Amino acid sequence: MKSVASPLRIGVFLLAGLLVASLGGGCSPEDLPPEPPVEEPPLPLVRTEVDVQRYELSGAYDWERGRLLATVRITLSPLTDGANEIALDSAVSQVNAVRIAGGGALPFVEEGAQAQLVVDLSTVPGFARGTEVTLEIDYEAAPGDSLIAVSDRKGDPLPSRVVFTSSEPLGAERWMPCHNEPFDRAYFSIDMHVEEGEMLISNGALVTDEAGEGSRRMAYETAYTLPTYLMAFAVGAFEVESTMHGDLPVSIWHRPGLEGSYDAALAEVVGIMERFEALLGPYPFEKYAMVHLPALPTSGMENASISFQLEGVGAEPLGGDLLLTAHELAHQWFGDLVTVERWDDLWIKEGMATLLAPEGVRGHMDGAGPLTLNGNDTWADAGYAIHDTSRAPEDNYNSGPYERAAWLLTQMRTLLGEDAFWSTLRGVLTEHREGAIGTEAFLQAFEEGLGPEASARVRQAIDAVGVPTLEMRPSASGGFTLTLHDPDGALVAPFELAWVAEDGAMRTDTLAKEVPFEVTPPQNGDFLILDPRDSHPLWDLFLADDVSWEVYQGTLLPFLVPTTPAARARFLDGAAPHQEEALYTVLPTIPPQDVQAFVEDLPAEWTRALATRALCGIATDPNLDPATAAAWASVAEAMVLVPPAPVAADLFQNGGHARCSMIDPEATFAADWEMLETGLPDGEIPYMRLVFLSAFRTPAPVELGTWSNVARHASSMRTRWVAARQLRTRVPSLDPAEVPDWRAFFTALLVETDDTSVLNEAIRGVAGTMAPTSAENAEALAGLGSVLRSPWTRLVHWRAVCTAHTLVQGDSAAWSTFTESLAGVSLHPAAAEFLEDPSLCP
Repeated sequence: MKSVASPLRIGVFLLAGLLVASLGGGCSPEDLPPEPPVEEPPLPLVRTEVDVQRYELSGAYDWERGRLLATVRITLSPLTDGANEIALDSAVSQVNAVRIAGGGALPFVEEGAQAQLVVDLSTVPGFARGTEVTLEIDYEAAPGDSLIAVSDRKGDPLPSRVVFTSSEPLGAERWMPCHNEPFDRAYFSIDMHVEEGEMLISNGALVTDEAGEGSRRMAYETAYTLPTYLMAFAVGAFEVESTMHGDLPVSIWHRPGLEGSYDAALAEVVGIMERFEALLGPYPFEKYAMVHLPALPTSGMENASISFQLEGVGAEPLGGDLLLTAHELAHQWFGDLVTVERWDDLWIKEGMATLLAPEGVRGHMDGAGPLTLNGNDTWADAGYAIHDTSRAPEDNYNSGPYERAAWLLTQMRTLLGEDAFWSTLRGVLTEHREGAIGTEAFLQAFEEGLGPEASARVRQAIDAVGVPTLEMRPSASGGFTLTLHDPDGALVAPFELAWVAEDGAMRTDTLAKEVPFEVTPPQNGDFLILDPRDSHPLWDLFLADDVSWEVYQGTLLPFLVPTTPAARARFLDGAAPHQEEALYTVLPTIPPQDVQAFVEDLPAEWTRALATRALCGIATDPNLDPATAAAWASVAEAMVLVPPAPVAADLFQNGGHARCSMIDPEATFAADWEMLETGLPDGEIPYMRLVFLSAFRTPAPVELGTWSNVARHASSMRTRWVAARQLRTRVPSLDPAEVPDWRAFFTALLVETDDTSVLNEAIRGVAGTMAPTSAENAEALAGLGSVLRSPWTRLVHWRAVCTAHTLVQGDSAAWSTFTESLAGVSLHPAAAEFLEDPSLCP
């Protein structure tokens, strides 16, 4: 109910006055009773927007009741004069009281449908623009998607509990009444009582840490302003691994017993930070902590000074982990130091973080090779724009504001050059420090450097939803013609290709839109490079049709191969992205005895790993003569048995060496295999070693018997996930007679764990091994129902619903039974939508 002045109520007072006047005409004064004092009608309530200066949160999480019991002091100013009512964003469970600080209670109304807390300030004197008032709000917040309390999860080898927040984009109002707009930054402090043995981590500096009887009081406060979606806390029995970057503490917080190579991981974080500081300026906050949390709804969240990461992700110096770590760290500048004005400006912070992530790990990806712009790490999906004002905040999280935005920024970087691009970004950070920036202001910052024509192309590109296409057709010369189409205007920087001569000279050609360009076969040892400045995604993203794909594979890729020793030397001098695109075509042209030296001369750990990964495929090519095949097998066996650099290890994970039939993993790694068969309940094999072992395949019955134990009994959830994924990725190659045993394993896993990473593999495994009738899939359907009833599994609800619809095999009665069994169950909104209309399932 909305608390506003009623015109009827004011009219009653006016009518009463008229009645008194009419009575006076017929009676003498002495006959009338004494007149009551005249009450002034209440002023109509006038609402104002507010600017919040400070949030001061205090309280504790009550595990018995499952509630955050808290008081928040909010200091704010009205933005207009003559107002006496405000509406805060609030979706907490219950507000118990609202009062003016140091004063009495204030009337309030909770408007649940609008997720607002409306407060009547008509009794507060001097409430006007430019003045500050402090409200105190006592409230309770229940756990859910934004306040996540994890305890007693099925199948969790780390039983300690933890409670934490997850707020982007609009979740803060579910655990704290607030003004939930990204542009309204405020100071934040938190003062919490936690149980003995537990710790609080939050934004800002630790200002209080006091032990009590069976409890502990900890408090943090920021010396800088934040938007509410970046305010965060976590409470649990954490262990802390730490290092220093100069005077800056850098740490990883995790539940006791979580395995990891923490020294190596922290060293990588410091290296990434140094790279970002060279580009953007000093790290902006007083600490940097990475907090590992189970059941985090996303892989990472960049709360200011304390990134939250899905438990285990970032505990090892793996390539994928480092890219995530770099992405979240990049947000400390773009997103945290400077945030976005509105949620449709999301692309500024997410595009920048996506662009910066490979910059942070450049030493591993480019090595000693030339500087590249990492365009090959971007992509674009048709249908998603960079800047879309039509979407609700929670619907903006697609590839448009992330990968497509990073691609656009990379094109702008190409046109501006390194100095101008990074100096412009530093200027943005300086001008908007501890503030917000919108799309228009961000684009204007680049206009002088880009000029009017390129700036106009950028403005068109942020609204583009289409993807350019490359139409390739064979030509009489033995080459091909290439035609570039870009009807939506996604391109800002040109598409280029270059010929490299044996002496290193380079000739570059630029593609014009809609103009066929002929590429003739190479001459005199020349070889071709696509996108020499690395401004764009890999070209196979843009192929227009099947014919273009055939020309790309059969004609273009061989043009990338250096065919003479001198050309090969130039190839090795080149940039890693260009080597990466050509490796699978280049390697078979090298004599087997020269392969190891060639791979060692590649400048980057990543490309060396890619080359090694390709060796077994070459060695097992059925078109090779026996002597050549034996020579390649000997080289492959020697090289693949050497574990790769940690940053490239996940390139091999789950079958990366599946084609290495010359290697028997059970015999070659006998001691490891014996430990695998125990299920690793005590972490007998380090995670990095486990990833390496997962690269090799064994016969299906052996694989199921070995890795199923690990998936069920290993001492860490991430190890269990690797094992579950090892089995799920084997499903497509199973013989039909083997499928029932594998289906039984995945079905059992559905009811044995609440971990969403493992469940994601189990659900996909059930889908891949489904039986032809709903009756035969009944146990799997029951398992999916169990997943949907768990409070910890909301992240995979949508997949569980869509898989269930697939498993009923068109049996409408079975589908009705399944949906009816979920009556009253709290589902993730996407899952509820798919349950209502399964045709929406992706």
